[in-house]
Amino acid sequence: MAIPREFIDRLSQSVDIVELIGGYVTLKRAGSQYKGLCPFHSEKTPSFTVYPDSRSYYCFGCQSGGDAITFVRNIERLDYVEAVKKLATIAGMEVPEDGAFDGMTQVRRRIREANREAARFFYRQLYTPAGKDALGYFRSRGLDDKTITHFGLGWAPDGWTAMTDHLRGLGFREDELIRANLSRRSRNGGIIDVFRNRVMFPIIDLQGSVIAFGGRTMEKDHGGRKYINTGETEVYTKGHNLYGLNWAKNARSDTIVVTEGYMDVIAMWQAGFENVVASQGTAFTEEQARLLSRYAQRVILSQDGDRAGQEAIRKSIPVLRAVINDVRVLNIPENLDPDEYIKKYGPERMKRLIEGSRSELEYRLDQIRANYDVLSDDGKVKYLREVCQVLAGLSPLERDVYAARIASDLGTDKSAIIAQIAAGSKRRRAQEQRQQLRELQESISTRKEKVNPVRRDKPRGTMAEETLIYILYHNPEKAGLIRDKMPPEKMLSDFCRRLYAALLDIIQTGEAPSIAQFGQMSGPDALVLTPEEMGQAARIINAVGVTGGSGSEADIDRCVRIIEEESSRPAGDAASTATAEDLQAYLQSLNRRKD
Repeated sequence: MAIPREFIDRLSQSVDIVELIGGYVTLKRAGSQYKGLCPFHSEKTPSFTVYPDSRSYYCFGCQSGGDAITFVRNIERLDYVEAVKKLATIAGMEVPEDGAFDGMTQVRRRIREANREAARFFYRQLYTPAGKDALGYFRSRGLDDKTITHFGLGWAPDGWTAMTDHLRGLGFREDELIRANLSRRSRNGGIIDVFRNRVMFPIIDLQGSVIAFGGRTMEKDHGGRKYINTGETEVYTKGHNLYGLNWAKNARSDTIVVTEGYMDVIAMWQAGFENVVASQGTAFTEEQARLLSRYAQRVILSQDGDRAGQEAIRKSIPVLRAVINDVRVLNIPENLDPDEYIKKYGPERMKRLIEGSRSELEYRLDQIRANYDVLSDDGKVKYLREVCQVLAGLSPLERDVYAARIASDLGTDKSAIIAQIAAGSKRRRAQEQRQQLRELQESISTRKEKVNPVRRDKPRGTMAEETLIYILYHNPEKAGLIRDKMPPEKMLSDFCRRLYAALLDIIQTGEAPSIAQFGQMSGPDALVLTPEEMGQAARIINAVGVTGGSGSEADIDRCVRIIEEESSRPAGDAASTATAEDLQAYLQSLNRRKD
């Protein structure tokens, strides 16, 4: 879908990027900029910066960056046109339509439409005579009609092509149904339903669109898979979504409870707990953790009490702790899941359990203790050694509190525990320093620059290119002088060449350059940068890792001279043979404006 450049410019100017990003990230003013924890990777120290003057953002940690459109694309997992439409709605603007849809936008739209119609079909089938067993299943689980309707539950008939035939009758093509993972090829070449004779759970995204399904067998001795889930499609990736978050995000609570399955979410919602999601039976991914961090200050993990459930909790804790400070663990007695516990003891008892959930640290300490016989001297020593390694990562105050508690519990000397923790803390710091040095060396010698591979072999030359682009962006009146001294074809790297040439063309039309113009889809000749390339463009125009300069002719000449020198130098291993001091100096130059 071609969107006029003029509209993109007006949209960019109409959206307050600080206000937009502030709706997802807690930002704090730092001079003329705003900083916060990056929503795109796990971190504890803010490395994410918003630049109001250039209407852009950049993260020093993961190198994500761009304009408001890029941010919405990345945070909401939308394509370009979808992100523009969402921003236009926020700004109260109407996107000009030319009747043509971008190919991938059309594919996503049709998948969502097919899923929506499939969900309606499954829901209606539940209340047909043929669906009485499926309806009976939900009734046996204690669900009423209000709950069934709220979650859009349904039933996939036991025929081979019931749903496929219905959707084809609505105008969907075979290839569209296969791409949506609603139908699949049969051995004889036809297409059949993916879901047959299963109760159905629609999975809905944050915009309210059905993006996938989970189908559960009703048979106790089914001899096959208990659940069948939609495979990955253009609109659905399992590790990027949480079942029920579309409802939980609107709950009036700063806490979200994470359960394992669909029925746990549904049963708890019916019992009055609206702040519940399901991980769909997997340990947490970084993407899911970041999603939760947008809507919750506290996360309570509730998984089955079996080994698999406890292993899922163990793996999920560090992923969640990277972006959420308060992570707790819900211990449900008798190895019951939330659905079973509510049926047996009622909502009020469940509420008390949730309120009494343990901190993730207390949970970890209990798990460690379960591995040792602390009544024996040998078991006690081994337990204390492992516990002290965990406590070494805490603040002095937290160490003191837990050391006192453990000493009292085991009848040991608190000062000895404190000393052991201190020794572990020293070793931890030494290990972290060694790891930082390894990462420092690898960042230049073995790092693969996806956006600009030339940067690895010729960092000096590409830094000069980036500086020249920075000068051009902020001094458009000098475009003629700069072009004469450095024609685009003489630039070292393809990325910088494209960015540089596009800037010159924009300035030549009399327009003021803006980062929004680099990612737009305004015609066949427009520069269209990927989200990763937009990150590097944002870094350059905000002088991150760029030597900057006043824009004087002397600065321009210096950049041109370096580029010409580097163009005659064969690509070698200068970066890989640099000393640790050289690497340190180079990385410091790249991050010189971070603070």
